[in-house]
Amino acid sequence: MTKKQVTLYLAALGFLIAIAVAIVELFLLPPNTVDIAAGPKGTYLYETAQKYAQEFEKSGVKVNVIETNGTLENIALVNHDTKNIEFGFIEGGAANSANYPNLESLGSIVYAPIWVFYRSKLGTIRDINDLKGKRIALGFITQGVHNNATHILNAVGITAQNSQFFDLGRKDALKALEANEIDAMFTSAPAEDPLIKKLFNSPNVSVLNWLDAEGISRNMREFHVLTLPMGTIDLINNKPANNMNLLATTFTVVAQKETHSALIYLMMGILDDIHQPPSFLHTENEFPADRDVDFPLSADAQNYYSRGGKPFLQKHLPYWAASFVGKLLLVLVPLLAIIYPFSQAYPVLTQWFYTRRVNRFYLMLVKIEKRFDEGGNREITQQELESLRSQIEALIKQEKIPSSYTNLLYDLREHVSQVMKRHVIS
Repeated sequence: MTKKQVTLYLAALGFLIAIAVAIVELFLLPPNTVDIAAGPKGTYLYETAQKYAQEFEKSGVKVNVIETNGTLENIALVNHDTKNIEFGFIEGGAANSANYPNLESLGSIVYAPIWVFYRSKLGTIRDINDLKGKRIALGFITQGVHNNATHILNAVGITAQNSQFFDLGRKDALKALEANEIDAMFTSAPAEDPLIKKLFNSPNVSVLNWLDAEGISRNMREFHVLTLPMGTIDLINNKPANNMNLLATTFTVVAQKETHSALIYLMMGILDDIHQPPSFLHTENEFPADRDVDFPLSADAQNYYSRGGKPFLQKHLPYWAASFVGKLLLVLVPLLAIIYPFSQAYPVLTQWFYTRRVNRFYLMLVKIEKRFDEGGNREITQQELESLRSQIEALIKQEKIPSSYTNLLYDLREHVSQVMKRHVIS
């Protein structure tokens, strides 16, 4: 086997391998099952995950909603190398993205007010500083509210050295509050959460009006200052009785970096459908949003936000079909980008190749005729001319030359014949 043949075989093998890889990637359809790390049962995030599951199932994707103890557990699950949990909820300000390199954000979905409920018998607590020396439930240590509450309390000088902190979830904290085992509890949830309405209407519980919210947010930029208008929580009982200041972060959705693009776009559409309508605290189209995210925004999510919605294929094709056609285009478009210029250049290259080949014979013919004119050895020169004519005849008969260029060879043969008539004696 010649070196040229080996090179051709290796090139063909490489080409076949490239095609095989492309086909495998092309026909690797998106998964039909998804896991979502949600939060404790009964919370806003867990119930929201159930709504997502219903929407996913309309596209033929089954969802497993995983009950967790909150933000930090959600992050750990989605960030895990082998658990393959695609999505999770987190509370803003609760995690450092540098510690979780496998995560990307899909955007914020709703405001997450930080509520402080306390025993009414304590009297009116005017600001967060009045909690110093009190027994305070901060939430589970794995919940985002625990981290944010600790951050706020430490900022105003309330620490475990001058107050008592308890790591209790909101159900246990509420029981402890009613049993006079704690004085106050932190929890985070949208204003629509049923527990919030229950606590607003409890005769033994009061809620903190964050009069110092603006000052806190100026020092800790991850927090927003919101206004809860009078009567928003309960119109019948006029709760709250006056406009209230709220301090809030946002809940966001995170995904694994390796999550299939088709799943990302499907999730983005679901986020739009569920969170786009107005709520007690945000206006229509305010969420989902590409702001207030603790992790880098997914490229697919960024594309979704910049285009103002789903790409064309996702709008008009089923979930799996949009993914398939999208991958097909990813293969075909670059291929066409290579083939088209080559197809335009091919005729020019072919003409150059054959013209160059014919011109070499003309150069030989010129040299032979010049030797005739200069009186060179006629026998040798005649043999050279005969050899040249034989090469041309063989080329016409044997070589598969394009029909549009055969005229070049016939013209050359005619010119060789003319030289022979002039200089060769029969």
